[in-house]
Amino acid sequence: MNVNTILNEAITGVKGAQFAGIIGTDGLSVAIAYHPGAAELDFDIELAELELADLASRAAAAADRIGVGYVRDLVLETDALLMLASQIIPGYYGILGVLSETANLGKARFALQAMIERVRVEL
Repeated sequence: MNVNTILNEAITGVKGAQFAGIIGTDGLSVAIAYHPGAAELDFDIELAELELADLASRAAAAADRIGVGYVRDLVLETDALLMLASQIIPGYYGILGVLSETANLGKARFALQAMIERVRVEL
């Protein structure tokens, strides 16, 4: 199974999911998939992916300076989106963005972890 299939299945498996992907702390996207209706939203969902990569990079650098190890998970909850990032391997994170109005943090975290485990098998 390829990574894009895994990402798309993560989106369809979570109510309100708008994007799923793999990002690097170098700011580059490895793979990203969008919900078909995401283009109709009033915010820049493609920019969300880049900003999550930047947040992951900064959090990793801060954790390194503090001496507490790798950043495993990031949760950013806003009025419009719940955005999650979870480490696949050091330097790479799986991400999931869910509309806040329908988001269930527990279900979103579970779905992201399941997606990451499947991605690890593919890598």
